[in-house]
Amino acid sequence: MPFKGTIDEQTLHSKELNEQVPLLVYYPPAFTTLKKYPVLIAQDGPDYFQLGRLASTADDLIQSQDIEPMIIIGIAHHRGDDRYQKYHPNGLKHSSYLRFMSNELPTYINHEFNTYLLGSGMCLIGDSLGGFVSLVCGLTFPRTFGQLILQSPFIDANVLDILYSFSGYELLKFYHAVGTEENEYASPSGVKDFLTPNRKLASELKTKNFEYRYEEFDGNHLWSDWQKNLIPALKFIFGK
Repeated sequence: MPFKGTIDEQTLHSKELNEQVPLLVYYPPAFTTLKKYPVLIAQDGPDYFQLGRLASTADDLIQSQDIEPMIIIGIAHHRGDDRYQKYHPNGLKHSSYLRFMSNELPTYINHEFNTYLLGSGMCLIGDSLGGFVSLVCGLTFPRTFGQLILQSPFIDANVLDILYSFSGYELLKFYHAVGTEENEYASPSGVKDFLTPNRKLASELKTKNFEYRYEEFDGNHLWSDWQKNLIPALKFIFGK
């Protein structure tokens, strides 16, 4: 019978956000406090665990020895407007959330877990707006978050402005993917094109000298497609 990882619920008090932030923590099979582990931090944490099947996918890839064991930390938000306020550049809590991400969360992780203290040992994963805020964190704090998995990230002029002025690519490793049907995603607020701006982002990133993989999967802006895309993403970042 294969070993399975375990999931624990924790809470981190954030002074920056003035709230308790719920965390889902995945410990890999055969976890031991005597060993150092890389850390994968997921925006939209509960969705990645439930809809994206992140923990079970990690279990399978660890069991098959396709990836190294890691700790996964899923950050929860309070749904609805709270996600927009924290993740979107125009959100009222966006600046506070970036401070939480850059200071409070890494401090907590390094205190609670036996991890690598370098940016190369900490990866962010996010979809859509979660991909946007993960990308902003990686470009703003590359010595803290040296690895990124971006699934169909929201891309706007804010990201491109940061990108054009960024010079620390040697510190980073990216996996970036978007669906070929995302040029006509029917969102609740209308039809949106995620494919074109992501291709523009990829075109720019391909000119930089760093570990970067861009892929287009058959699918749309949906968890069922992101779930399948997790396998190549995790293999690229955590492959042995």
